[in-house]
Amino acid sequence: MEAQGTGRRPNQGVLWLVLQRAGQRTVLQDCYFQVPLQVLRPLYLDDVGTAYVYLVSPCGGVVGGDTYDMTVVVEAGARACLTTPSATRLYAAPGAPARQRLDITLQTGAVLEYLPEQIIPFAQAAFHQHTRVRLSAGACLLWLEIVAPGRLARGEAFAYRDYDSSVCIEDVHGCVLLRERTRLRPGWQRLDGPGLFEGYSYLGTFYALVEGTVLPTALVERLHALLAGRTRLMGSATLLAHGGMAVRVLGEDHTAVSEALHAVWDVVRRELLGYPAVVWRK
Repeated sequence: MEAQGTGRRPNQGVLWLVLQRAGQRTVLQDCYFQVPLQVLRPLYLDDVGTAYVYLVSPCGGVVGGDTYDMTVVVEAGARACLTTPSATRLYAAPGAPARQRLDITLQTGAVLEYLPEQIIPFAQAAFHQHTRVRLSAGACLLWLEIVAPGRLARGEAFAYRDYDSSVCIEDVHGCVLLRERTRLRPGWQRLDGPGLFEGYSYLGTFYALVEGTVLPTALVERLHALLAGRTRLMGSATLLAHGGMAVRVLGEDHTAVSEALHAVWDVVRRELLGYPAVVWRK
């Protein structure tokens, strides 16, 4: 069955990834993927054995009607950091939206850092994304997302149709620790106006949660001060009801937002994990 209005068969990407602690390192214990999703061999960029893994799409972008189904399991005590080598480009979707489902399970004491590059929705793009994360005792999740306004060099600021992203993070008993939905529809909303983007263009989000732990208020205040001292952006950090933390940033450009969130990642990493952020090879 062809995607409506594209004359092409939709891509159906599948990824199944299990990471396991083996001695001093985290390794790929099980890995299956179906193009347009692909996984590269882990890199080891620190002294604690974290597996740094690139999630790759050789097709160059996501088209309307495409579906991406990803399952990630980080076993007890394992440490993994997932990223993408470049921005995720969302192409025009005159018919059905592109869809992505990400299901993550962190076992006891596991650490997962999910730090993809920015998402760039092209004119008329439509993308629906649903993420579900389950945290076992003591598991730690660091999560980052940056959404661009579009291809600014081509005058496509907020020219996409629909960006719909929902995140639900639960503990092992099903108690919801964080639930958020972001839906941006430029045709229905003045995204650049008061109460939304406030004249900025880029949206950045960062979550930090450790199951069973209330993060220090001093850490949240430190991040708030860090963001307040930055130029070309507006941002803040908030302590969540169940002890996690959320950071939200609006910025004039990608550089301002990505540098600010990298600084946030570095501070949180040092506080919660005891080691600094690294520079990815991209």
